[in-house]
Amino acid sequence: MEGKNYRFHISALKVLELSRMISTSSKLNFIPKAFFDISMFILPDTPIYKYLLGKNLTEDEIHKKAVGYINENLQNSKKSTVVTLNLANTFYCLDFSIFTIFDKALEIATNYYDRNFIDISDLFAALAEVFPEDYINIMLTFDPSFNEPNQPLPIASNFKFDNPKPHKTFTLPANLSSFLTVLNDEFSSDEKECLICGRDEETKALIRILMKRTKRNAILIGEPGVGKSAIVEKFTWMIVTGNCPEFFKDCIVLSLDVNAIVAGTMYRGTAEQRFMELISFLKKHPKCILFIDEVHLLLGAGACRDGDLDLANALKPMLARGDTLVIGATTSHEYKEYFSKDGALKRRFERVFVNEPRAFEVYPMIKNQIKKLEESHETTISKKLVDFVILNASCYNFETKNPDRTLDLLDKCMVCAQIENRHTVTKQDILDNFSINKRKFDKLSDKVKKSTAYHEAGHYIVHKFAEELSEYVILAVSIMPAEDYLGVNVLEIDPDVTPSRSKTYFTQRLGSLLAGRVAEKMYSNELTAGASSDLAKATRIAKDLVTRYGLDEEFTQDRVYLRESDNPMYNDELISVINKRVDKILKEAREYVEKLLLEKRDYLEILVDALMEDGILSAPEIDKIFEEYEKNHK
Repeated sequence: MEGKNYRFHISALKVLELSRMISTSSKLNFIPKAFFDISMFILPDTPIYKYLLGKNLTEDEIHKKAVGYINENLQNSKKSTVVTLNLANTFYCLDFSIFTIFDKALEIATNYYDRNFIDISDLFAALAEVFPEDYINIMLTFDPSFNEPNQPLPIASNFKFDNPKPHKTFTLPANLSSFLTVLNDEFSSDEKECLICGRDEETKALIRILMKRTKRNAILIGEPGVGKSAIVEKFTWMIVTGNCPEFFKDCIVLSLDVNAIVAGTMYRGTAEQRFMELISFLKKHPKCILFIDEVHLLLGAGACRDGDLDLANALKPMLARGDTLVIGATTSHEYKEYFSKDGALKRRFERVFVNEPRAFEVYPMIKNQIKKLEESHETTISKKLVDFVILNASCYNFETKNPDRTLDLLDKCMVCAQIENRHTVTKQDILDNFSINKRKFDKLSDKVKKSTAYHEAGHYIVHKFAEELSEYVILAVSIMPAEDYLGVNVLEIDPDVTPSRSKTYFTQRLGSLLAGRVAEKMYSNELTAGASSDLAKATRIAKDLVTRYGLDEEFTQDRVYLRESDNPMYNDELISVINKRVDKILKEAREYVEKLLLEKRDYLEILVDALMEDGILSAPEIDKIFEEYEKNHK
């Protein structure tokens, strides 16, 4: 509709959605006012709904009375004048008189509550004031004793819409309930949307493994926070709601707590007894799927001394038979360090790699979880601000992974708004979470700031202009202090780009690591210890070029050198030669960087000045700065 820009709280949007559903089921292509009105009264978990239940009405009785009211008003509703409302590209065709309610509701929200959006309590108050007869008629429909027009109703300004817990579908024996959880009970069969969006490829891969005839166990491998457990939750939701292959219908997903199953088993034989009880239960219930988070903990679990049976060995026969489906989850490090070293356990699981989502994939992946956070905190956040959260989470919490780090920051931002009794998240709510970092930044000397700016700008320039490093995508550059570093280039890897892995590629890769240190020295003519981790990484890569990859032709191109412990041919003379070759390779990389930074000195200086002013710059902002410079210097 042209004119007013209506904004709705999630509670008011639920009224719109429910009234549209009722209209569609009544074969109407618009929402009549009567259907909109009744929807306010029959929306579950609101004070008015609870008020009706308090009048000794059952849910079925409320439903029947609402259907009767709808049928009574159906014919008259077909004569309505229809107007379209556009809310964020979602279109609602509404009876024109509903906009009278919207106008009054917005007036109430603005004048009495000093907010610019409409919630369900405003709609109730507007209906009672603008259409008192309709309001009373609906109340009389549910409660015939209601005959006082001015009778107050229990309508609160804030509403919670937590989904009711579903009824239990599967009961665990008492002896297993302390360490097993039925994940199906976390979902309801009539849930229309899954909180976990995306991860379709990983979920399909998981399903394909579980449906095989042999080797039907899957292990999800990924860094902490990338959403390994969320994939299992999505899979469970698919089972509960029937959105799964027929093979999984009626399956129960059980989550095993490894620490709980071995808790208190200090005496020999106690742990083995629990293991056998678990295995016996799973044999009797082939429709149960076992999920083991931190699956590497199976190794050694329950073994009091050397030679005792641990949980991993107890499960191996069951895993080999394939009668019970098992899903494990662990990090890349723990898989390599612990799980993969048990060859018999490793070969019984097929791997599914769960990579961190790229920045543009984060919002589509968490949009339903954002809705849940909005309902919980009774606040809203715009898509533009969510993008700002993704950027800031990457700059300040670079060591953690998406989507977890973005969700954590969103939760904190909504708390900031909730504390101040606001229903909309602002940019300041986001920045308030980093106020300590801002104070640290403000107290840094100009010398330290500029040194950091040159350091991070140096890294950026090499990634920007080094042709071989095309798989690295730059998201942002920051010189705002974080927990473990003064500044950072936020990068991600494009999985669709395959690097050449040539000598030139590695020279530029090493150059990208040395660039911060080189640029810093160009400015201050002195070095700091801030690049120590970059130097360590560059040294390891240079050593690998000599000993592992055979790319140093002056040293060798016909063999590689294994680890010292595996190769007795290493001696002091050979080690000295390798170190000299490493030094030469690093010198070549440094000279490449020095030449590139001198060629791009103008870009380096422009970026440093911009970082000194803003602290954080996104890649599009930097591109805009560079484009403006090029435009003025043609």
